[in-house]
Amino acid sequence: MDGPRTTESEKFTQVSAQNYIRNLLNIRNRKLRKAIKGVVLSSLIFFMMFILISNQSDSRKSVDCFQIIEGNASEISFAAERGNDNFATDNDIRKRAQNCTIFSGKYHFPASQEERDFPIAFSLLVHKDAVQIETLLRAIYRPHNVYCIHVDKRSTSALLDAVKSIANCLRNVFIATKLEDVIYEGYSRLQADINCMTDLLSYTDVNWKYLINLPAQEFPLKTNNEIVKILKIFNGTSSIESTYDGRFEYRVNESYIVNPKTLKVESTGRRKDPPPHNIIVGKGSAYGAFSRKFVDFAVNDIKAREILKWTEDTFSPDETFWATLAINKQLGTPGIKYTASGVPDRRVWITTSVTWNPEPCRGKYVRDICVFGVGDLHSLVLKKELFANKFYYDYQPYALICMEKWIQHKSLNGLTSDLDLKYYRDLINS
Repeated sequence: MDGPRTTESEKFTQVSAQNYIRNLLNIRNRKLRKAIKGVVLSSLIFFMMFILISNQSDSRKSVDCFQIIEGNASEISFAAERGNDNFATDNDIRKRAQNCTIFSGKYHFPASQEERDFPIAFSLLVHKDAVQIETLLRAIYRPHNVYCIHVDKRSTSALLDAVKSIANCLRNVFIATKLEDVIYEGYSRLQADINCMTDLLSYTDVNWKYLINLPAQEFPLKTNNEIVKILKIFNGTSSIESTYDGRFEYRVNESYIVNPKTLKVESTGRRKDPPPHNIIVGKGSAYGAFSRKFVDFAVNDIKAREILKWTEDTFSPDETFWATLAINKQLGTPGIKYTASGVPDRRVWITTSVTWNPEPCRGKYVRDICVFGVGDLHSLVLKKELFANKFYYDYQPYALICMEKWIQHKSLNGLTSDLDLKYYRDLINS
């Protein structure tokens, strides 16, 4: 890390002190000089304290995000140690959204005709931290898209009020009509997604082409313009992680329930009936980029609904339902690219970049997933995926601050020159 940085205000303080002392020595009246000396010293102490406080607040501004993106080791080290004492609370976000004119002004980004002709639906599943929710929404928001936010029923009233205030200011943002008490690894987590998908299929103001579901801890690696260009190349192909892995059969071979005392998903020990339609149960991610036809199939097709019903008492069905629809070619699920051997092509899984332990992580691991730090940004911006999971707004905050500045810079200037469209064409055409 570099040595102490002398700011212009510090230099001004030093010069001012020298001038005060020089003028003081020129006064010959001892009593007068003593009186002035007291005033001068008091003034200097006050002034220097003011400068010190100002410099502390300015230390965040001195972080050079673009040097961090470039991989400057000194700047990364400097930013990794910077804190942020000005995190907004849920109530702060609610208050800011009371003035919609000012609040919505932060959501204006230019959009090309290509973007306006290719609207995207987003489903956000949230349960805390309005400041991080708003940071993500600001990065992905465009007035021609549509956004459904599912707020966990167990969330605080302050969070729900904050999200309601945000939605009130942005006409194409709404809260899901049915909210679930979401239990991690339980069926309610998947049902929350289904609720937003159902609402978005019924939303008539925007004829969206794809739906992307996100948690608040994700952040885009591509601008809306770039995402549109990529999804247009995919041309209806969904980006869904789907494999078969026998190590996870325990999740679907037994019946599971939520323990009302611990709110944990636990096995009953009872053997489950085989899944309907002689299907293989797949394993994948809870998140993806789904074509509109896929979403309609998942929500409304009779076989898909029977499979969904069957998953209700399985373990973590959000990681099996989408994958199961994709891996069973006989179901006729639309928007799935298969290999010559008839299994889903994993190369088109480009929705979310996740760094798993023990892959290199300059942040910290939480449940074996890297929470990105500022040192990860240089490699993250080179990723081919659309989003990265995960960021914590209160852990190495400049990781998220600098990612937002980078995305804003590219969005405002319409920068797509570093987007390798050939890479995505090859995924689809090979």
